[in-house]
Amino acid sequence: MGLAFSLLGPLRARCDGQELDLGRPQQRAVLAALLIPPGQLVSTDRLVEDLWGADDTCWPKDPVGQIGTHVHRLRRALGAPGLLVGASGGYRLEVPRTAVDLFRHEAEVTEAVALRHQDPQRARELLARALGAWDGPRALDGVPGAFAARVRERLAAGRLATVKVLLDLDLALGRHTEALEPLAGLAASHPQDEEVHRLHLLALHRCGRTAEALAGYEALRERLDGELGLEPAPALAELAEQIRRGEAPVLLRRLPRPQQLPPDIPDLVGRAVRVREAERVLRAGGAPVLGLSGPAGSGVSALAVHVAHSVQDAFPDGQLYAGGQLYEGGGETGALLAGFLRALGERPAAGAAVEELGARYRGLLAGRRVLVLLDGVADPGPLLPGTTGCAVVAAGAEPGALPEDAVRLAVGPLEPHDAYELLARIVGADRVRQEPDAVAEVAALCGHLPVLLRAAATRLAARPRWSVADLVRWLAERG
Repeated sequence: MGLAFSLLGPLRARCDGQELDLGRPQQRAVLAALLIPPGQLVSTDRLVEDLWGADDTCWPKDPVGQIGTHVHRLRRALGAPGLLVGASGGYRLEVPRTAVDLFRHEAEVTEAVALRHQDPQRARELLARALGAWDGPRALDGVPGAFAARVRERLAAGRLATVKVLLDLDLALGRHTEALEPLAGLAASHPQDEEVHRLHLLALHRCGRTAEALAGYEALRERLDGELGLEPAPALAELAEQIRRGEAPVLLRRLPRPQQLPPDIPDLVGRAVRVREAERVLRAGGAPVLGLSGPAGSGVSALAVHVAHSVQDAFPDGQLYAGGQLYEGGGETGALLAGFLRALGERPAAGAAVEELGARYRGLLAGRRVLVLLDGVADPGPLLPGTTGCAVVAAGAEPGALPEDAVRLAVGPLEPHDAYELLARIVGADRVRQEPDAVAEVAALCGHLPVLLRAAATRLAARPRWSVADLVRWLAERG
């Protein structure tokens, strides 16, 4: 039996080409939550919040019972026993990603963006086909609930980003006449989107309407100054100046490739198994979120940085990083999002709401392969791309702050032989070999935690006249 699901418009399900009756709007909302992504266990608690929000005063009298009723009716509507299963306090819909139009769409966009410089014609064909999958102006049209609203916002931002890439390719391929009308519409509906106006300016110029293009640029410059107190972005200002000088503007602008990872630690020891597990998760495709956690001193941050370096070849469009302190509150989240937007080549408006910044951030990442490393970010949710091709490594986040489908790896103390190896690398193998019992005492006093071991070993390495036993006494005196 061939089941297919459509999310890019009204929510629909078809079996062998025949459309199925999915029932009431809230029943459709449950199906939507189970389809993004399919095959993943979604807890009943999460389904309740997806439908009625986090405020329990807005919930119906028996929300869990209502979820169960919706699931029962969906099973009958789908007509496939064993397709929608209950397990571990939740439900899972056993369908492949290829059965959902959204994931086929995102895969085509990712492939197209990767090809846009090597084979722009093929990239354009893929993008046009991906955009052709949309069946209306809004994803999940008519589906109620907080979850559907969030998905609609993310997909709207991604759709706009995809359209801009397609029109950029049109101009690179000499299709400026065809691109002019849709660009004029976008410029009117997005008066502060400087990338849209850059493309519109170029299309007007290519169509012989240079005076109109420059007049439009001056109007945009005055509007940005009056509304935001900003000058046009350098790429837009440079294009206008090229047109004034009669030079041929450069087509197909290359997007910035941020490289924000902190330096790797060269002597990381005892984490080979965790590194392999993390690499498997991050290289598996989709939009993985990996959470690393452990007690203070276990080296979670160092491991996260090392893992990010080890997989950066799988994310050729760049790496973003936020860390160094515990970020809390909407103000800090907004500052982080604004920083990420600038690194990705966009200039966010001053005072923009976190929701707006998040939508633009996810839109910029649509179709790109970017790794995001978050270290000690209290509320990582708004910083998660949630788009196919991108991945997140979150170090030190509370388990409840990550999505339910995140993979969590615990990081503990080192094994005794790994603690010995770390001390030997920093202090010197000969020096450590002479006092094995004292080395074991140092490891025990440090709780076999790599951060404490590294600090102790660095102190010993800086004092060549000390023995390891001297270090033991120093540590013991300080408790």
